[in-house]
Amino acid sequence: MKKTIVKLRNLAILLALASLISCEGPEGPVGPAGPKGDTGDTGPAGPTGNDGRDGNANVKVISLLSEEISWIEGEYLGRIANTYSLTNDGVNDDIIDHGIVLGYGYMLEAWFLLPLTWEEEDGSNRQYVVHSYSPNTITLYAFQTTGVLDPSVITEFRFMLITDNTVIGSKGNSSGINILERLNKEGVDISNYYQVMDHFGLDY
Repeated sequence: MKKTIVKLRNLAILLALASLISCEGPEGPVGPAGPKGDTGDTGPAGPTGNDGRDGNANVKVISLLSEEISWIEGEYLGRIANTYSLTNDGVNDDIIDHGIVLGYGYMLEAWFLLPLTWEEEDGSNRQYVVHSYSPNTITLYAFQTTGVLDPSVITEFRFMLITDNTVIGSKGNSSGINILERLNKEGVDISNYYQVMDHFGLDY
């Protein structure tokens, strides 16, 4: 009897399912989207990372070897001098308006800040190497007491293009002067090439 009841119950379930399937019509169109739910709670903040080292996005270094220079006779402030102009688009409006170009010369196994002056031991002849810059150009001038100078003792020049358009110049001061003042306040001796490079996190 128990087996019969189970069989009848199973038969009733199958008939009910068949009835549902046979009565099901074609699928209707998709209904409209429901309203957007509320935004969930903000998750916990992640761990704070370590402070990074000052970057060098605002500093560019240009190297110029002495053998790459072809001196041309010209003048500097009315004095006869050897001149050489280096074209580089790094000397852009940002450098002109908000920055400065520091120059260094390598001689006697050390870097020296431009302008560079030295003289003969007896003081009879003084020699000078200076630089200036204008849009897309850095110009070197080399002269001495007796006329033009070929400063072959300097084997390499490097120019450090520093810009900081967040510096607001003091009244009467250029942005370049303000950059130098800030470096000085931060204890950076700009005559020391390695100190400046370390300050900006640059490789030698």
